[in-house]
Amino acid sequence: MARRTDYARYFSDPEGHIWLNTAHQGPMPEAAVRAVAEAAREKATPHLIPEAAFSERPERLRTLLAEFVGGRTDEIALGDSTSHGLNLIAYGFPWRSGDEVLCVEGDYPATVLPWLAQRRDGAEVRFVRRGPRGRLDPERVRQALTARTRVLAVTWVDSFTGATADLGALGEICREAGVLLVVNGSQGVGARPVDVARTPVDALVSCGYKWMCGPYGTGFAWLDPALTALLDPRRVYWLAQQRGRGLEHMRSYTIEDIGVRALDVFCPADFLDTAAWTSSLELLAGLGMQGIHAHGQRLVQRLLDGVDGGRYDVIGPRAPEERSSLVVLGPRGAPADRTAAALYAEGVHVAVREGNIRLSPHLFNTFEHVDRALEVLNSAQG
Repeated sequence: MARRTDYARYFSDPEGHIWLNTAHQGPMPEAAVRAVAEAAREKATPHLIPEAAFSERPERLRTLLAEFVGGRTDEIALGDSTSHGLNLIAYGFPWRSGDEVLCVEGDYPATVLPWLAQRRDGAEVRFVRRGPRGRLDPERVRQALTARTRVLAVTWVDSFTGATADLGALGEICREAGVLLVVNGSQGVGARPVDVARTPVDALVSCGYKWMCGPYGTGFAWLDPALTALLDPRRVYWLAQQRGRGLEHMRSYTIEDIGVRALDVFCPADFLDTAAWTSSLELLAGLGMQGIHAHGQRLVQRLLDGVDGGRYDVIGPRAPEERSSLVVLGPRGAPADRTAAALYAEGVHVAVREGNIRLSPHLFNTFEHVDRALEVLNSAQG
């Protein structure tokens, strides 16, 4: 099997299988698996769970997430998905009749559906088209904004092409127009560095189970404090209101302003998932996102250099500043599902999306993994 790299050694070796589908699910590191086992052991013997764990463990996770994206702990809402964060913004926003949301035509449904649901409150949704190879032209966005536009909702990395949006350019345009920029970062956060303190976005929302290598059912939202102040949580979690009080004093019916924590998913301590994701984040942060991103781009470049251009069209951009860790190939011969089946038969796992083959290598992958995928791709029967 493939030679192990310094990054790969932190993950189990799925003998006979090569996972090139992180855009769908990222594997958990071995340390995260051990953390889950320890959390399960605690739940099997609850006397091992200290009362303080209900607040300390989600706060540790919140701190790690804030550091991971360059924000502050009081800017992080803990969630269970990307959709949780996008919906808490869409449903909590103070809409006025005629307000507009600008979305991207053909974008991922999670980035669009929460805004469409606000039409019943008088909001309108309009769409801007992508350019060639999935690129989102900032000037086209500028021209699409109107005096009624309140929100621009975009996906940082497009799942269907691998194209990366220029958040800096989009953010500057939105700032000039007084428009909020809300970003679905689920295909970027964990694969490439981000610093919300230096990037003109108002919200960055992501799941945790793809490039951040956490368990399913994890996510977060980074929210600019000015946006948080606008949002109505629309629900109250009693345990969040207990901050500063022990469980021996519970019968308080006062609803306090607890800031971004009022937007957390309920039961954020969620011991098994929190333990695993905390462990994964500690590993990624310790390894460093610059190195992880550089490794991923070397794998992407090897894929782009090696794929047979007579058999496949590269759907997304090739330039390093425009591409991502997703490589999307349009077969010229055999249907994508047949090629994917041939890859699967050789233990290479990819995704088929909209008639194309999507490969998404991450830190645990090696050049040997890529070479094996290329061998099968370039010999697939038309």
